[in-house]
Amino acid sequence: MYSKKSLPVVAIAAFLFGFSCTLCQAQQPVNNSSQSTEAAPNDYNDLDFKIEKWQKELNIPNVGLVVIDKDKLVKAHVYGNARNGQPAPKAMLFEVASVTKVVFATLVLKLVQDGKWNLDEPLCNYYIDSEVASNVYSKKLTTRHVLSQQSGFDNWRWMNASGKLTFNFEPGTKFNYSGEGFEYLRLAIEHRFHKSLAKLSDSLLFRPLHMNSTSHEWDGKKDFALYSGMYDAEGKEIVKNDYSVQSSAAAGLTTTVNDMSKFAIEVLNGAHLSGKLYKEMVSKQAYINPNINQGLGWRVINGLPNYEYALQHAGNDPGVASIIVLLPKSKRGVVVMTNADNGLIMCNNIVRAAFPEGSQIIYKAYKSAPISEEPKRMSLATEVLMSRTGNFKRADGAMVTVTLKGSQLVLRMSGIPDLYLVPESEDKFYLLDLDAKVFFTKDQNGKITSVSIQDGGNVIKCDKVGN
Repeated sequence: MYSKKSLPVVAIAAFLFGFSCTLCQAQQPVNNSSQSTEAAPNDYNDLDFKIEKWQKELNIPNVGLVVIDKDKLVKAHVYGNARNGQPAPKAMLFEVASVTKVVFATLVLKLVQDGKWNLDEPLCNYYIDSEVASNVYSKKLTTRHVLSQQSGFDNWRWMNASGKLTFNFEPGTKFNYSGEGFEYLRLAIEHRFHKSLAKLSDSLLFRPLHMNSTSHEWDGKKDFALYSGMYDAEGKEIVKNDYSVQSSAAAGLTTTVNDMSKFAIEVLNGAHLSGKLYKEMVSKQAYINPNINQGLGWRVINGLPNYEYALQHAGNDPGVASIIVLLPKSKRGVVVMTNADNGLIMCNNIVRAAFPEGSQIIYKAYKSAPISEEPKRMSLATEVLMSRTGNFKRADGAMVTVTLKGSQLVLRMSGIPDLYLVPESEDKFYLLDLDAKVFFTKDQNGKITSVSIQDGGNVIKCDKVGN
């Protein structure tokens, strides 16, 4: 959920997972029963057994699933129980975190299609944030820059040392994931049309598609019995005094499996955009890495079998994780919505199991190196693994634990999914669906003194606490 209450935890996840690539990385366990296997084409019924099994192992109370095959809805189901103990209703409300961005992008492109908005008109004609008003780049920022994640902003302004909105580079010159950019565009559109995002989306997108249970804002009270709630990695509910959701273009959308199936089918069928505009949406607007490019709103994964490509976006906040993957040429799609920190693992497992090319999609979505360069897993003795377990403390005082689950080390940090560590050597580990590396440091006596998580140039060092 986009809320100031959750920002400190989200900041941790942002630093760890490299928001320059995505808000929503996740990885699956190796060599235990939570590891998914690819399903044969159209073998969707087998997902029921797998998902229910993964729910128990990953402490995820509810999973919302949409499966589309050959442009037809073949499954829309919610797994788990409601708070009253009854089977979860299909109308259960989920938050989808950053998947909100592709819904918002679709609204914007519909405005462009109708001639009411221009992709390349400077946003300063309608709105300028006072914190960047003196910067010449504020006169250059356009909708295309925002939807292609080339706004020049950090993900959120509070990540800057000053706490203020800042252009880090000229808009349109390179990729950098930014929720601020989407919020900037939202404000420009609201100023232009003198309507809130919620009202614009309801009239132009949700009502025409009969997405009657979807909204960009929620008072936290209406239909609360249908709300999925939020749970941490241990399955403990995250209780809040205020469940309301502020209107945002970057996160916080509340929706259902039925509504998301309608949205997915709309996009697969061209979203009522002209062929030219749709092609712009799915074409490379910005380069991310050799495996994935940024389109307008969507991540675009090319090089799949049978000349297929995938449109993908995912999202996570504490207690919320979701993903949408669409294959336009074969008219297939999967949407997953979950209500727990470990939901990202579930999302990736399901994509792998739902599509024959699922493993390729997930790898390309989250890894920057070619598949051929994936490190080889080393087998370590149980005694070696056990010596690396224990409690560690980050510089800010937050606790990090490393435990042994089966034959695999698991790192746990509040507000993010469990990280299953795959050994390259005794002290160096990698993550299947993240570029991040994990290193253990020893003293001269061979005793573990710290564990460090490295993502690009960012390093989180956590010192060992106790024996």
